Amino acid sequence: MHRPTSIISSPALIIEGLKLLGHRDIRWLVIIPLSINIALFASATGFAAQLLGQWLDSVINLTPDWLHWLVWIIWGLFILVALVIYAFTFALVANLIGAPFYGLIAEKIMLLMGAKVLSNEAVPLLKIAWASFVRQLQLMAYLIPRAIVVGLACLGLSFIPLMNILIPVVAGSWAAWSLALQYLDYAADIDQVNFRQLRQRATAERWQSMSFGLCALAGSAIPVLNLLLMPATVIGGTLLWIRSNGLISADKPMTNKNLSLP
Repeated sequence: MHRPTSIISSPALIIEGLKLLGHRDIRWLVIIPLSINIALFASATGFAAQLLGQWLDSVINLTPDWLHWLVWIIWGLFILVALVIYAFTFALVANLIGAPFYGLIAEKIMLLMGAKVLSNEAVPLLKIAWASFVRQLQLMAYLIPRAIVVGLACLGLSFIPLMNILIPVVAGSWAAWSLALQYLDYAADIDQVNFRQLRQRATAERWQSMSFGLCALAGSAIPVLNLLLMPATVIGGTLLWIRSNGLISADKPMTNKNLSLP
């Protein structure tokens, strides 16, 4: 495996992905899942915000006045954990919905960048889309049971004074690792790398993977903007994959002439 000489800037990867969303070969693959996710998560975000507000009101009403300061500390920690859960859940569900399209985006980016992979040009688009969807199901089968274990561990920490401040760190680290795998997996699938090999390579570049995953997590936690950041992060993950695995030169400019906007 090619090892980059330095950490590739994760924010720069995602920003480059944002710039490429309007490319003529990609934009239609962005619009369709974007429309579906807007309808789904507009209502989900509103419901979550209302539920959190009701929870805070009930906790304040049940707490003596002299302990209200503690409620706000707990509330702050709860908000951090809730944002992590929201971002993780959003990415998990929206990536499953968009998987057929995101797999095609990854394939387009790899071909346009001139990556040294087996070309899928002769493979029907529907076959690539279906393979990406099935791969996402396999990924969820790996992530969900482990997410439950992490959730139970965080629940246990919540009953231990002082240790409960680690909950956002534990939850955030797991979510970042999960999202790194999720967004690297589209390109790995096109590169014919199985999921076990993907985990091994991501582990070998743990700091790079976690950095990218944390950026993806931060973006997923921002309502409305996360809808655009998701396909941009797919592109960023694809660019990261082909650079960190030596499929193109690591010092090749991020804006390839083939990827310039029409």
